[in-house]
Amino acid sequence: MIQANKATLITDFHQKTLEVRNMELEYYLMVFDKLSSISSMLAGFASSALMVAIPQRTNPYLITLFLLSTACALGAHLLVVIVTTMCTMWGPGHALRGEDATYVDNAVYVLDKTKKHMEKFFFFGLICYFASSIIVVWCLFDYKGKIVVCSIFGVMTTWLYCNAMRIHKALLPSKYVSGHVKFNRVKNIGELMGSDGRLSAEGGVSASFASHI
Repeated sequence: MIQANKATLITDFHQKTLEVRNMELEYYLMVFDKLSSISSMLAGFASSALMVAIPQRTNPYLITLFLLSTACALGAHLLVVIVTTMCTMWGPGHALRGEDATYVDNAVYVLDKTKKHMEKFFFFGLICYFASSIIVVWCLFDYKGKIVVCSIFGVMTTWLYCNAMRIHKALLPSKYVSGHVKFNRVKNIGELMGSDGRLSAEGGVSASFASHI
């Protein structure tokens, strides 16, 4: 009875630590889903902007800047959509079907690193899209129209930036706590219970490992 209770304690703790890591995994998948949705929309806007007819009399330097900023916005957001979709498809499978708990830790680690990179590409593409929107105004509108549109756009962009920074300071902690358990926990409970590591139970399972703890 004592041996069985000790074995249950180990397996329960092992399961609880994996549940904490699973919460982190679900958080990253939610972030990737939001990034992918917004980036796909902005990539569609950027591709539509490339089809805008620019008058021949427009300054060639403005046209070059417009095409460059629009292409950068399209490329950055397409990259975010593709990478986040791949992580959403393969990340949970890597954690779920891995041989032991290290696969869950590795999946969370890779998703965390990828999230940081994708956020940088997302904001880079957003800045390029804003620049493209301003430049196309200078290419198509007259002087009064340029002033009016750019003034409104500048006020809205400033308001958006201020609110984004306020939300960032209010919600993002200065220091993050990881769900990773740092001490030497059980990596593969199947090997301890007399199996081959896959918990197939072909040779039977045992709680005899509890005698050594």
